[in-house]
Amino acid sequence: MNKGVIVLASNNQFQPKQRTPSQNLAKTFAKLGQKYQYHIYAVGTTMIVSGQAIPAHAFGLFDPTQIALTCMFSGAAVQGNALMNALPAVINAAITVMLFVYFVASSFKVANAIGDGQEITQVIQQPVGIFFTTLVLFIAQQILFANITAACT
Repeated sequence: MNKGVIVLASNNQFQPKQRTPSQNLAKTFAKLGQKYQYHIYAVGTTMIVSGQAIPAHAFGLFDPTQIALTCMFSGAAVQGNALMNALPAVINAAITVMLFVYFVASSFKVANAIGDGQEITQVIQQPVGIFFTTLVLFIAQQILFANITAACT
């Protein structure tokens, strides 16, 4: 007999659980999403940033705030300063891209948890909290900056 040897034994037979069709679909979605995750990020980021470059097509979650910041930064002191003039658009695009990447990554994480049959209560809490926080901020800036136009009136 060897001293100090740890022997693990079990009389339970491991039976893998059968996945439901919805779990199989979620697992497939998660695998495909993780495989093409960086492609999705690149395409989404390119669309957001290129959309910001064309003022007529520019969009963002915080567009009214961008207009207000543009008015605030376009005073006589910063005339001709390209960095200060571009800052509101850069901030708007950066926030929009970060939220896009976060929600894409979270959706793959949740799909993977569903596919594995895990309890997703803890996995989904943070994305839902971020979503509602973003929604409140979106509504607040729509109310605060409702009448501000690009002419700063």
